[in-house]
Amino acid sequence: MTMPFHRSASRRSALRRISPACACLVMVMAGLNLTGCGSTAPARPTPVVLLDTTVTLVQGVTCNVGYVGAEFTGVAGKTVAISATGGASLTPLFILYAPDFATQLAGSSSSGAGAASLTFALTQSGLHHLSICDVNGVAGALRVTVQQQQ
Repeated sequence: MTMPFHRSASRRSALRRISPACACLVMVMAGLNLTGCGSTAPARPTPVVLLDTTVTLVQGVTCNVGYVGAEFTGVAGKTVAISATGGASLTPLFILYAPDFATQLAGSSSSGAGAASLTFALTQSGLHHLSICDVNGVAGALRVTVQQQQ
């Protein structure tokens, strides 16, 4: 025959005081285990650079007259962040084209003096084209980067 287990009131009171302390100790030990052994927070994925080039815009050549071209190989389903940065006097603009170079996918928007940007999810794999110009036909160097987001 099994006897029921009864705790005395003083023993239950002692267990109630120890239980939170034990729980706290377990949490501290778990935290030490994660950080004490050289563990660090997971690193954010770094973007893959698909293009990093500098183009030269010619004085008097506006977006209505001409452009400078650049290309990068992209993968369908991946998102790319495209940026163009130059001197504050520039008003850069670029158009992204599909691999067929006939389908216009998107255009940049101004992101400050001398800068334009675009983030776009590619729908096709292949060699994508950028047409880059200055709205006012101002000459200058423009750094163009394309980064694939992870």
